[in-house]
Amino acid sequence: MSQSLEVQMGISDARANLTEVIARVRLREERIVLTRREKQQAVLVSPAFYQRALQALGETAGPAEKKND
Repeated sequence: MSQSLEVQMGISDARANLTEVIARVRLREERIVLTRREKQQAVLVSPAFYQRALQALGETAGPAEKKND
């Protein structure tokens, strides 16, 4: 298994380039740490990474809540 890259990115930068950010996470399996004022807020990970993390924790994902935008 290859080492994936972790990148810090401001939330506003991620928002402005969301299509590219999603591609980086999905295709390159980069972990994108979203920051605001240099404080970590959230991390975007690929579905494969997420599934591996759930397995390592012995958990399963339930159905996602649907958010009305």
